[in-house]
Amino acid sequence: MRGLAFLKNKWALAAMGILCWAIAASLVSGYYYYQYNDLVTRLEGAKATINLGVDYGNGTRVWYNGTKGLTLYDAMLNAGWNIDGKSYGVMGMYIKAINGLEESNSNFRYWGWWSWTDFGWAHGGSACDKYVVSPGETILWYYSPTDPNTFEMAPPP
Repeated sequence: MRGLAFLKNKWALAAMGILCWAIAASLVSGYYYYQYNDLVTRLEGAKATINLGVDYGNGTRVWYNGTKGLTLYDAMLNAGWNIDGKSYGVMGMYIKAINGLEESNSNFRYWGWWSWTDFGWAHGGSACDKYVVSPGETILWYYSPTDPNTFEMAPPP
């Protein structure tokens, strides 16, 4: 038992405890690092290819077909758009300007996104950073005139 005499020293026991904790913490952090990298790799492969457009409300409509993204906001950034928005946390991102064209409170014109369906344009019901796009989807951002009484946005032409 002479070899285990160091166990009677409280400092040696504390050092061994800290050493065991450090080894366990390193193993756990290595495991989570691996899991994180694996998830990022799989999500990169899950990006959908969509048709993304912007209509400036003056007859100018530009399409960015073949844009990849996981969310609509991600696709907008991948298309190279200059976006000015404000994040409202869990509620999502509110877009105030696209490519330098800002919303106009005095003219009741705001940015809204629309998805093409079999029945025509359907207004997007969520914030662009919360909406997960589907492969082949067609989405158009429209600088929409808005009814000042009901605040209802006009659909794209």
